[in-house]
This record gives sequence, structure tokens and C-alpha cells, in this order.
Amino acid sequence: MTENMSPINFPTLETERLILRQMTLEDADFVFQYFSASAVSQYLMDEAPLTEYAQAQEIIEFYLEPEGKTHNRWIMIRKSDGQPIGTCGFHKWDKRYFRAEIGYDLSPSFWGQGYMLESLRAVISHGFEQMKLNRIEALVYVENHRSIQLLQRLGFKQEGVLRDYFYLDGKFYDHSLFALLRSEWKS
Repeated sequence: MTENMSPINFPTLETERLILRQMTLEDADFVFQYFSASAVSQYLMDEAPLTEYAQAQEIIEFYLEPEGKTHNRWIMIRKSDGQPIGTCGFHKWDKRYFRAEIGYDLSPSFWGQGYMLESLRAVISHGFEQMKLNRIEALVYVENHRSIQLLQRLGFKQEGVLRDYFYLDGKFYDHSLFALLRSEWKS
């Protein structure tokens, strides 16, 4: 196994209330139900909501694919009842430039309870400490105010707006670019 494919890069993470673990094919039911819900996908302008079960399996297989391993997605499991409540992880990990893009989503019934803040603190710490990242970027739909507030609370700075960045269902969508540097991180 090469360094790029080592599972050590993306181990199970634990927070006070959550377990963040790798997706497995056994998660296909959750992934399908979750990403086919319009409330979950309302701000995910890079992909349409899932309409077929096979799409959920493809998502999981993508994240399980060891080739190059420049991406990861943890499923957020609530410790109190073992319920999956969302996902988070890294995309576009560029080891040469010590940077990656963070992505996350949460079931609306758990919004406003601090779960994503708790998860992202663990994920960001992992990125800076174990993955040796210097820069973590986030692309957020400009109307996703909750996500923007979350990033700002974590110390991310807005660097600009990417006009007409994603195209979905016949329409272009602007996204804000946020970034957090290792030197700015206060775990």
C-alpha cells in the first residue's frame, strides 16, 4: 500500500457526541435517503439530488476508491443512538501544495444543535495536524447563510466570490470562496 492509499490519512475520529467513520457499502440506504432529500441538497449546487439507489452506491465507491486518495467523506454518527446525521470530509487534497477543500452537510432535523461545529473542529484539526495541511478551502453557495456563519465561527476568511461557478438544472450559481490557514487555526 502506498502512502497515498494509506487509511491512516482518514481514520475514525471521535468527538464528545459523535463518531466520524468512513463510508461503507452498508451505508447505501442512508446515503440514498439522505442525498435524495431536497432539504439536504438545497445548497449543494454541484450535484442534483439522488434519484436512483445506484447513485448512492457510486458515491460510496468513489470515496472508497484508494487510487490517489485525494478525497474522503466521513459519516457523522450520533453516539447516543447510533444514528447517522450527516457527512463531512476533504476533497481535492493536493499534498504538493498542502491544501484541501472541506465539504459537509447535515440532516435539517439536526441543524442548530452544534453537531457540525463539533465535527468540523475535529476534521480541521485532523487536516492540520495529521494531513499536514497549511490551507483548507470551502466553497459555499452565496445564499447558504448558515454555512457561511459556521465557517466564520471556525475562523475561515472569505477570499472572494466565484461567479457562475456551478451549473445545475439550467442555471449558474455563484459560490463564495473561504479559506483557513494553519497559522490562523485555534483548536
